[in-house]
Amino acid sequence: MSSINVKLFATLRNYGPKNLEIGESFPIKISKTTSIEDLLGKLGIPREHAKIIMINGNIVNNLNKKLMSDDNISIFPPVGGGAFIKGNDRF
Repeated sequence: MSSINVKLFATLRNYGPKNLEIGESFPIKISKTTSIEDLLGKLGIPREHAKIIMINGNIVNNLNKKLMSDDNISIFPPVGGGAFIKGNDRF
């Protein structure tokens, strides 16, 4: 078994350990055949909730990509919220 470090952002932090601080990563044990999709399943994150996934700072689009020992994984949800304000009008 190997270990990777996972960092979850925004609402995805709810899928990590309790009391996880903003920007804090946590280790997870993986096998040699663990893919990104396997990791999402292990964490309970629905595929559509993981919009941007990075391995060691590089964006990855292939969910079948195998993870390696000591990889740093960052997972971001879709961007949302906020409002565009022009004068007193809100769009």
